[in-house]
Amino acid sequence: MTEKKDTTHILVPNTLVVFVRPRSTVWQCRYQVDGKWQRESTNERNLDDAKRVAHDLLIEANVRKKLNAAPITRTFKDIARQAIIRMEKLIADGDGKSMYKEYISIIENYLIKFFGSYKIDNITHQLLEEFDAWRIKKMVTPPKHSTVLNHNAALNRVFDEGIYRGYMYEINRPKLVAVGKKTERRPAFDLPEVRALRANFDELKEVDVNFFEESQ
Repeated sequence: MTEKKDTTHILVPNTLVVFVRPRSTVWQCRYQVDGKWQRESTNERNLDDAKRVAHDLLIEANVRKKLNAAPITRTFKDIARQAIIRMEKLIADGDGKSMYKEYISIIENYLIKFFGSYKIDNITHQLLEEFDAWRIKKMVTPPKHSTVLNHNAALNRVFDEGIYRGYMYEINRPKLVAVGKKTERRPAFDLPEVRALRANFDELKEVDVNFFEESQ
């Protein structure tokens, strides 16, 4: 008779548990910080290794709490997908803003592709500068100021979601700056152009007058 395998081990009562799901060989862990239970994979198949990783995850969460950082965090990609789901629901319910579809496109085509694997509460100013360089390369030309503003708004939607879910604090939100290329305006008319326009205007006015007189 095959010996039954224990699938759940309590490491710290009411605080830390490791377990394995049905049809899986990878150990998961649940741990409690600030009265909230969190679940993460240990990525280990050996029970002893899984126990060690689980203890490390619990210690890390408590250290982050003492450092005024969110004790539990997730990758940018995980939170971005939740932000997309929220905006899609608002659109479906008729409460979404007109720009939400644009934000979703920006998140999927730019933000997730660059920030995806980084922790949501660890998007630094240096990383944002690297993103600016990556974006220029992807777009071929520097983005316009309005484009950067839209990207920043989409990025803030993801940060808002992270704060709402407790995976980052407001203090972790980096200040976003829109430096993009300004929309080009036509230079002011020079003197020869003004004279040419005025001459054409006078000719058109004379034609209109003659046409009116001939129509009488």
